[in-house]
Amino acid sequence: MKRIHIVGSGPRTGTTLLAEAMAACFRIDHACEHESSIDTKEPRQGNCLLTKQPGEIAAVRLPLLLNKDLYVICVIRDPRDTIVSFHGTNRETYWVGLRYWRLFTDEYRRLAGHRRFIAIRYEDLASRPDEVQQELMRRLPFLEKQHDFSAFHRVARPSTKSLEALRELRPIQPSGVGNWKNHLPRIKQQIAIHGPISAGLIEFGYEPDASWEACLTDVAAEQFESVLPEHFSAKSLRRQRHHVRKEVVRILLRYLGLRRLIAAPPDAPTGNHHHADRG
Repeated sequence: MKRIHIVGSGPRTGTTLLAEAMAACFRIDHACEHESSIDTKEPRQGNCLLTKQPGEIAAVRLPLLLNKDLYVICVIRDPRDTIVSFHGTNRETYWVGLRYWRLFTDEYRRLAGHRRFIAIRYEDLASRPDEVQQELMRRLPFLEKQHDFSAFHRVARPSTKSLEALRELRPIQPSGVGNWKNHLPRIKQQIAIHGPISAGLIEFGYEPDASWEACLTDVAAEQFESVLPEHFSAKSLRRQRHHVRKEVVRILLRYLGLRRLIAAPPDAPTGNHHHADRG
């Protein structure tokens, strides 16, 4: 079974939008209701499983190495727009700070270039959805198109949780791109907490140089809360490592089970009571 797992440069990067668009516009046998970790067990039947967990970029490197049927799509968004985004369940408090951007930039460099690691920019998805869809079909040729991404809002049936994250079911459009310019005190606060981000903005094509920082010079410092904690806790890091270990064990057990099946003599009973074919 082909497995597609969507991650992002953090939460509020468009992973829910992409997952819902793919589930609605491609023939996907199984799609998670909203979010599922990399260690989600594959169904027994079907040809394609779609899952997503925006903060799991650090968890996919080893599964990518071990599972040749795993494809990871990473949605990258300007971190300044990410940290001024509000979730549908809380429209008064910023959802997340820059902690994920720091994690993302380190992990991305380790994954870039892997043929089953596909990076797309949220800004491209928002402004040219059908072109992004075509690129996904080129990189994942087993996908069968049913609708255009630009028609996603007419055919999607998102879960309640996904609809909360999306805030409303509407056409894919770039309305939130560049919104950070309306929240400069928030940008200044986050840089004060997490450090400068210009190097990453330049690396991922969001700025040509660091001159954009001049817009923060006369901005007054303010304090803002984020719904998600500003820093990773030891517990959250342990949880992510646990998901990786579970997925690695699952892949290895499946691999060893297949090896036993292939190696079994023709008359040997197997765990599922079928006889193995020998080449």
